[in-house]
Amino acid sequence: MLEYLLLGFFIAFAIGLTGVGAGTLTAPVLILLGLNPAQAVGSALSFSTLVKFPGFLFHALYKNVEYRLLMFMCFGGVPGVLLGSSLLSRLSQADKLKNLIMFIIGITVILLVILNLLGTLMKRRIDLTRYFYLIPLVCFFIGLEVGFTSAGAGALGMVLLLYFTRLPPSKAVGVDIGFGLACSLTGSLAHLLQGHTQPHVFLPMSLGGLLGIWLGTHLTRRINPKPLRVGISMLLILVAFNLIKRGLS
Repeated sequence: MLEYLLLGFFIAFAIGLTGVGAGTLTAPVLILLGLNPAQAVGSALSFSTLVKFPGFLFHALYKNVEYRLLMFMCFGGVPGVLLGSSLLSRLSQADKLKNLIMFIIGITVILLVILNLLGTLMKRRIDLTRYFYLIPLVCFFIGLEVGFTSAGAGALGMVLLLYFTRLPPSKAVGVDIGFGLACSLTGSLAHLLQGHTQPHVFLPMSLGGLLGIWLGTHLTRRINPKPLRVGISMLLILVAFNLIKRGLS
């Protein structure tokens, strides 16, 4: 139980400070700890829902949320999550495909890390605001990935907000957490109904996560999140390569 408490604290702290970390890190680590891919994704989404909810409330109190934009993103993201959850449920029923799912999750994490590092290290933002109307379509594919791997809502959502809008970083984090919460809630309910969620895993993680999300959110305006993002990215690469190795075995 202690390892899940500490794991929940670390991941939630990263979420509150950077908006990134919940699904991308949680599911791969849970798979390495022994859960099958469907259980890991379902538990990761439930954990993400519980820790992102207070984080979203904190950002709402700080007026860091643009609600019209958030609804615009959810219009595409929520249906994508439902489709991705259904796809994972069907594939996970075949034992031979479990290694393939681990391989896909590992590759997905590496691609997200590369994309996140590029966004973190670039000195200027790419202006794609003229393509703002594509946001629901892009969010649909983000949601599809979230439902299947639990990863992507934070990392890809943040990239989307930084490039396709002119939001300041603090508001981008607030909207990103709100979008991640909507996707996680939808996915967690879908996986719960399919019997994938493990309460003995995500509940202790959530206890540690509540402190982590509170601390990370309050430090958003005081600490530069870039070094933490780089550190998390290095850890994610190690986890992803382990998943790929297991998927190919």
